[in-house]
Amino acid sequence: MKRVIPWLLAGAYLLVGAAETHAQCSYNVSPILDFGAVSGLPTPEVDVAATISVTCSSLLQVNRRVCLSIPEGTGGVSVADRRLVTGGHFVQYQLYTSAGRTVAWGALGESSPPRAIDFPLLVGSRTEVVTIYGRVFAGQAGKAVGTYQSDLTPIVGRWQNFVLSAPSCQDVTSNASTLSTLPARFTIDSSCTVDANPLDFGTVTDLDGHTASSNLSVTCTLDGPYTIALDGGTVSGDVADRRMQPAAGPETIAYQLYQDSGHTQIWGDTPGSLVAGTGTGNAQSVPVFGLVPPQGPKPPGGYQDVITVTVTF
Repeated sequence: MKRVIPWLLAGAYLLVGAAETHAQCSYNVSPILDFGAVSGLPTPEVDVAATISVTCSSLLQVNRRVCLSIPEGTGGVSVADRRLVTGGHFVQYQLYTSAGRTVAWGALGESSPPRAIDFPLLVGSRTEVVTIYGRVFAGQAGKAVGTYQSDLTPIVGRWQNFVLSAPSCQDVTSNASTLSTLPARFTIDSSCTVDANPLDFGTVTDLDGHTASSNLSVTCTLDGPYTIALDGGTVSGDVADRRMQPAAGPETIAYQLYQDSGHTQIWGDTPGSLVAGTGTGNAQSVPVFGLVPPQGPKPPGGYQDVITVTVTF
């Protein structure tokens, strides 16, 4: 009997050692949390999701709690103020533990805790898939064109076995593994609106040369490049030979539109004749200069043309 007991104890120690060796967890993170692209501000509310797959195994039956910590990410101020960034600009967003998007997904030591995943009565291998619920907040104005990103790293998985009550994730510090980086991404595309004020040459008694000016009001997303084209009008359709015409009658009056007050750069709708700019997020006044050159007498009446303004962004 005295010789048998040590052998049984040695066997028990070997069995426990084998169980600890094969007790482990592995993780697989979605490649990206992509909020997509929007045009026009303020931002709409955008909800998307990503996943983390957790696979745990044990030779002996155990209860196990896995805790997943996600930091504020690059550009973020804190877990409570996560930010997607590009250059000196940012868009606020948040990560949540449920589809209701009420509880922020945090990290060890933060005010918002890590996400807990329980494996009750674990024996062998089991996989649980948890969803990361992301939201870009609505109503963010004055943001620049660009692709905003935050790299969520290090995402850390920790686990601990328990007997009766699962430990708080703020107390689980053992068996740490660093997961793959999860990039979160959001794109703001350029958007523009334009309004035009009439260009009025007034009432004249002769056609010995008249000038006038007006302006276009262009509002484009901050840092978004744009170009403005003016076509040849409804009378002639020819940028090089713009014409005004009365409601009735074949007579026309020649005129031209320019980019400058010196009337040297015709404003048209082909490369080289466009006006270019960069959006500020606010309305920009873009002047248009008109010239009626000297020409022969025309019948009295109201002459007009309608120009189509095209903003490309």
